[in-house]
Amino acid sequence: MASGDSKPPRVEGVGHFSLRHSLLGPSLFKAGQDKVDQNKVGEIIYNASKGSKFFKHEEKRDEQLTKRIEIILRRKKHLESLDLSSQIRRVDEEIAALEASRDLSQIIVHVDCDAFYASVEELDRPELKEVPMAVGGGVLTTCNYKAREFGVRSGMVGYIAKQLCPQLVFLPPSFHKYTAKAEEVREVLVKYDDRYEAASVDEAFLNITEYLEDHKDMTPDQVVEQIRCEVLEHTKISVSAGIAPNARLAKVASNQNKPNGQFCIPNDRETIMHFMRTLPVRKVNGVGRVFERELDAVGVKTWGDVFALRGILSKLFSEKAWSFLLNCYLGLGRTYIHPVAEYERKSLGTESTFKDLSGPRPLREKLRSTAQELEKDLLAANLAGRTVTVKVKLHTYQVHSRQKALHRSIFSAEDLYNYALPLLQELEEEPSPVDEAEAP
Repeated sequence: MASGDSKPPRVEGVGHFSLRHSLLGPSLFKAGQDKVDQNKVGEIIYNASKGSKFFKHEEKRDEQLTKRIEIILRRKKHLESLDLSSQIRRVDEEIAALEASRDLSQIIVHVDCDAFYASVEELDRPELKEVPMAVGGGVLTTCNYKAREFGVRSGMVGYIAKQLCPQLVFLPPSFHKYTAKAEEVREVLVKYDDRYEAASVDEAFLNITEYLEDHKDMTPDQVVEQIRCEVLEHTKISVSAGIAPNARLAKVASNQNKPNGQFCIPNDRETIMHFMRTLPVRKVNGVGRVFERELDAVGVKTWGDVFALRGILSKLFSEKAWSFLLNCYLGLGRTYIHPVAEYERKSLGTESTFKDLSGPRPLREKLRSTAQELEKDLLAANLAGRTVTVKVKLHTYQVHSRQKALHRSIFSAEDLYNYALPLLQELEEEPSPVDEAEAP
């Protein structure tokens, strides 16, 4: 049986093979999955989900995608019958222009905490390091590496994770602990780049070019090794890191040697092109299950395949999608890191994942507790808001939301609850009711 990077099947004779691959979820390439028999995992998820609302939703999506791919393949066949030499010349000119803009002067680092929420929980309960453990219930927020060995991963429904790993231990999320620990990590990062970019609670981008200029006796690898050691000593949390000339490559690189490792893509064009040539398209942030399957159907499995099909791909996909493909093939990405202070705070929210709820009363209780948490965050940030949004994710992964602009700014839990309640009631009255919801 094939394991690790299991490939999605082609459209021909698709049956439910493509659905099995889709059900593997969005985090198929998460670290710790390399030795997992994905065919076996896919079969378990398929059988465990069969007949559920989630399964029917995914089945419908898969059928729609299959039809869309059939249209794409017909367009591809038509394009193959045309003389695309002039189009290929235009693409080559586009490539030359992009090459002229390539910036190899910066050293960008992507730092990513290893299984962050799970690692924070393990600090309080060290015995959990030796057993499969997940944070979350209805849908898993994350899991430790012991759990990943069984095919369990973030975004997976709890009851399916339990079938894959019967001994899996579930813990409720403790976001206040994660936020506090993230601040400890950033206390180290700021010493190397005081304009670092917090990409999420557990990851950040740094530009260490200036630091290296001030420490000419150190290489990028040495600096990043030092950062990782300091974070581990200061926070007791291990981090992985990627070093590259731009943010896109740095993020890809940070996944290469997880957990507790680092990987460097040198600031050299030939090395970058060689690295991208064999890199599976799914390994780049921005390629999900749908786009991966579309690309696979037309013959693009790795980024090196883009060049050979450049004439067809440039006509087959939208301008935005084609630009993304071309930039990824060339290994290009942004080199400017956005400091947190330069962002204008436009919104503040709180979210949580919880077990299935039935009936209006539990939903209202959850709404009130959410409003209370949001009040604390607003007070801490000295903010108030004039638009209230309620967002609910169903067990089918469908996301429904409602929002309302207010005539005044609010921050109190009472106001938040009172204005949000009618929005929740609207969602409850939708054709897909929220009476059995798992809401972020």
